[in-house]
Amino acid sequence: MTAFDEATTLVAVEQTSQSATFVWDVPDGWQQGRGAWGGLAVGAIVGAVVRAEPDPSRSVRSVSMQISAPVLVGRHQVVASAIRVGRGMSTWEVSVTDADGARVSGGTVITGSARSGSAERAESGWSPLRMPEVPPADHVPALPTGPPFPTFTQHCEYRVSSGLPLQGGEGETLGWISYRDAPTWADVPLLALVDAWYTVTLVPLADLVPVGTVTFTANLLVDPRTIEPGAPLLHHGLITASRDGYVSELRRLWTPDGRLAVENLQTVVVG
Repeated sequence: MTAFDEATTLVAVEQTSQSATFVWDVPDGWQQGRGAWGGLAVGAIVGAVVRAEPDPSRSVRSVSMQISAPVLVGRHQVVASAIRVGRGMSTWEVSVTDADGARVSGGTVITGSARSGSAERAESGWSPLRMPEVPPADHVPALPTGPPFPTFTQHCEYRVSSGLPLQGGEGETLGWISYRDAPTWADVPLLALVDAWYTVTLVPLADLVPVGTVTFTANLLVDPRTIEPGAPLLHHGLITASRDGYVSELRRLWTPDGRLAVENLQTVVVG
């Protein structure tokens, strides 16, 4: 079991075909500021649905979530409830509450089986987009992740090709990212990893200011089992627009063989 798997372990309390309740003990060592790294909350929310979904043909397709308060170290309850179960797709609502019963995070997860009419592209998937050209991961030096970087970054490896934070550059960043303990790829760690790179909102700035993600939506576009275990993924982040201190940030993870694995849109607040 990897460190990420341990940190997102859910203990089942009650489960039916329509709902499931879990206990989640948020561990120390994964902080991003006061609360846990947002990817840990992504992992718990998606993991609850993976455990709750009774139809093995329905895999995770999309997650949309909010972090309304810091997810602090300690015990939490995670509840996944089916909003609608259709012929080929299920919609799940997930709520994460702390020991006082306050909701700290939650969202919606879509699971679904392969759709009819997709057979001609089902094996490899399809996208008109092409992976940005960057040097291979082993040609890019790893970035040190000690202080002042957030605590959770000790569990990841970053190889920045362009777009370092606080350099006053363009609103774009590229580089390779992976977990240090080389997991076998699955829905939960893959969707979480798209949140592990620093926000591209910091790249054009000259000085550090408070920033935070308030909404997170991601589509899982490959079967994680088709990615080489432990392989680094290319992260591409860019600012699409901003207004009044609210920034729209687009993130993509690409497999080493050029497939778009995860596409993620975040709302980031500045100041």
